[in-house]
Amino acid sequence: MRPISHLFNRSKFRVDPRGLTAAMPRALWIELTSKCPYDCVFCTRGTRFGSGRHMNFGLYQSLISELEFPQFISLNYSGESIYYPRLIEAIQLANSTGASTEIVTAFSSISTDLLEAIVACGLDRLAISLHTMDSGQYRDIYRFGSLELLKERVDDLFRIRRKLGTDKPRIDFCFVAIHENLDQLVNVARYAGNVGVSEIFVHPVIGRHPISYDLSRELSANRLQESFKRNLRRAVAESHAAVPHVPITVLNPDIDPHPKLGYAPAYFAPRLPAKARIHTCDQSPFESVHILANGDVAVCEVHDEAPLGNLQHETLREIWHGDRYQEFRAKYVTAEIPECRDCVWKMAYRPTVWKSALSSASGRSPQLLRGWYSGEQESVIWSRRESLLELKAFKSAARVRIAGILPRAPEGRTNRLRIICNTLEIGCIVNAVGKELQFDELFLLPKAWASLRFHFIIDHVFRPISWGINSDTRDLGFALERIEILR
Repeated sequence: MRPISHLFNRSKFRVDPRGLTAAMPRALWIELTSKCPYDCVFCTRGTRFGSGRHMNFGLYQSLISELEFPQFISLNYSGESIYYPRLIEAIQLANSTGASTEIVTAFSSISTDLLEAIVACGLDRLAISLHTMDSGQYRDIYRFGSLELLKERVDDLFRIRRKLGTDKPRIDFCFVAIHENLDQLVNVARYAGNVGVSEIFVHPVIGRHPISYDLSRELSANRLQESFKRNLRRAVAESHAAVPHVPITVLNPDIDPHPKLGYAPAYFAPRLPAKARIHTCDQSPFESVHILANGDVAVCEVHDEAPLGNLQHETLREIWHGDRYQEFRAKYVTAEIPECRDCVWKMAYRPTVWKSALSSASGRSPQLLRGWYSGEQESVIWSRRESLLELKAFKSAARVRIAGILPRAPEGRTNRLRIICNTLEIGCIVNAVGKELQFDELFLLPKAWASLRFHFIIDHVFRPISWGINSDTRDLGFALERIEILR
């Protein structure tokens, strides 16, 4: 990264998007197919894609071959992935990258042969869409399949996992919340607890595209109605109380009754006020990408009708580093894009004086640029495999102190944390002890740079669920406790 001389005089922290983009996307949503036999009342797939299409498998192979250290690959978007003709091969290719893999499915029409193949191929997560435990309401919502078949396939799934002696894939439920099914969330939670499902993710219905179903009780101008949010919060609380051992997470920050915009990045669903900035979002343009079945490459699902390229004409690398993507990112960090200012999934902040030291005790900071988990209840700040942060420099700066925890590597290997300041590697932390390593080290800064951007790279990520420690599915790099610039 080229140093920026004027940063010595900068009073408030501002993000320079140069050098912020990952070499290649780390998180990908790949639409294997936009075909689906289900006709869910709240789904816009049919309106947008008609009968749909399958992604060309050669295009998919070429896409996967381009990736570099992806962390997450979801093999679905608008369609039903279990109907993709080469699904198992697609999962295996995604697995071969080392990424955590998942599919989301309505599930009830899956065959037992395909189900066994999915379990055998090592998929990490299988998310089953389940919006009610009432058979009649199931038919009314899905307009295909049946609740009875779904429950049979769920039983088959757990039986096959036991037969093959594996705890993969992790199984959870996705519940799309509408006015009519809020009273069913507690029943879905009870069913999840009875069969051993890990978690329930609640998706309040969104109204981004027109459909014939009346959503006036849920939405107003594509935003959640206050009355619906109150009822949803009540339904979640009742479900928590009834089945406390099954976590229930609402995946829409707009349900927060008291959104706050402060100096630390946090979810902020309302329209962003003037002078506030976007830090990141659930689908960051610096790390993630959506790829549709026709090859269109889009920033996220909000912008999926404005693709920035197509894989039938360009490589993913060309699109990812192309002028259109770079222009989008430059406007993103300054909140110049209307759809991003209005997006409920953004993490935003008010710019403040920037710092020469960061610590986990002080909480989140916009200077944690990319590659950090948000874990608000944790006493450390966990990185992903690669992470970036920026610190204020002063002219006599000579050293940087870094304290944290480096997990052990897989058995028989050594884990290493490489530390790069701007363009130069200034040192590394090595863990060869077979357990987590607590460190507190000083590194020399070889130049009196005006801007200090630190790039951390881990040799081996640590996924707790894979080590049998807990249900945490994150790929963890290292835990940052403190970093500071010293004279």
